[in-house]
Amino acid sequence: MLIVEDEASLARLMALELEHAGFTTATVATGQQALAEAQAGHFDCLILDVMLPDLSGFEICRRVRETADTPIIIVTARGQIPDKVAGLELGADDYVVKPVNTEELAARIRAVVRRRPGGSAHSTAVYTIGNLSLWSDQHQVRVNGQNVALTLLEFRMLEHFLSHPNRVQSREALLDAVWGVDFVGDTNLVDVTVGRLRRRLRSVQADTTIETVRGVGYVLRRDQQ
Repeated sequence: MLIVEDEASLARLMALELEHAGFTTATVATGQQALAEAQAGHFDCLILDVMLPDLSGFEICRRVRETADTPIIIVTARGQIPDKVAGLELGADDYVVKPVNTEELAARIRAVVRRRPGGSAHSTAVYTIGNLSLWSDQHQVRVNGQNVALTLLEFRMLEHFLSHPNRVQSREALLDAVWGVDFVGDTNLVDVTVGRLRRRLRSVQADTTIETVRGVGYVLRRDQQ
């Protein structure tokens, strides 16, 4: 995995602790180096700081997502909700606020790598509701026959909704299904990802809706014709 961190002492410490946890690591200190390495496709995961000397971590995340589905975990001191929302909106798979607990970070890394297409065995299931279809093994979504680009988190969430149509899903159930049972986080991440997915489906005119069930969670239903 690639650690993108401009504070040399912290980068060395993270690398040593993650290597002790069983990972192979490399470190870079600038955004341009991070983009070059990410585009070369040499790494299974990016650990990405936000405040870098040349490009922000948010900009790196945006550019990587234009061409690659490499799992990205943002690790930063910027812990405000707007920052978390921005990182997730740009396609980050997870967002961790410093100071970092290495055991927790290792668990998060394993979770996002497992979610990557090819990272584990895939179902061959095909789900269709209305004009929306999803192929699990191909990691593909289509609306009216046209491909729809989703992030890994959005895809997993949509797959879970489609496999449980018309059934209300609590935030905790979605957290377990999408992020994994070993994920340590809060349900705000669920709300952010649901919001992104809902807007994406609306933008491509899918005839399905993710409805909010107040005090309970969310449910995917086909629009009334």
